[in-house]
Amino acid sequence: MINMCVECIEKKINFSDGRYAHIVITTRKYDAKNINDIKDVSNKYNINIANLKDCKQIHSSIVHNISSVDDIPGREGDGMVTSLKGIPLMIYTADCVPVVIIDTVKGVVANIHAGWRGTYEKITANAVNIMQNEYGCSTKDMKCIIGPSIGPCCYEVSKELIDKFNTIITKEDLKFYIIKKDRYYLDLWKINQFILEECGIPSSNIECMELCTSCKNDIFFSYRKDNATSKRIGTIIEIKE
Repeated sequence: MINMCVECIEKKINFSDGRYAHIVITTRKYDAKNINDIKDVSNKYNINIANLKDCKQIHSSIVHNISSVDDIPGREGDGMVTSLKGIPLMIYTADCVPVVIIDTVKGVVANIHAGWRGTYEKITANAVNIMQNEYGCSTKDMKCIIGPSIGPCCYEVSKELIDKFNTIITKEDLKFYIIKKDRYYLDLWKINQFILEECGIPSSNIECMELCTSCKNDIFFSYRKDNATSKRIGTIIEIKE
């Protein structure tokens, strides 16, 4: 179930043991980089801000395993994994792709910032590997959500970048870009879904919200549309019971 209002998108995914993953995605009403805004979101949506973890995002493929409440937030990287309840993980986006992964049997979650560089370096696969190797997760039990980000309708890139992605796309019939008036538009949604499926996650377990931050700039911040804004969408996931 998704509840979308002018303030936030909210979603809950149940685990097999009665706990659940609580996901909150902010809109333009809140700047995730503003601590007062995040305190407001935390109060309204029952997020344990005292234990909130984030990364110093650097457009990498680095994913951290948060195994203790004492793990220091703010380390360089672009993804986090945890099995701890009451430890919210937050990533920041404003056109880049937020991807959350939830193992509903083992009760493990991941939160990932996938820009084109992280997508090219398959950061989502790195998160899946941590979930498998550290927690014994199975890809058949994983559910994924690809959140609000710039869509193939608006993400104009160079032919050189298209050629770069051609080196990692092994599925010959996958059309991961479109051409309009001799201009190229990259589909990061489709590429990230391809990478998740390549890991073994069933396509039926992957939900792409198909919310373009550029098209829906009245609802979401867009780095391109908002003239390189420093404001960010926050995607938060927390295990609750």
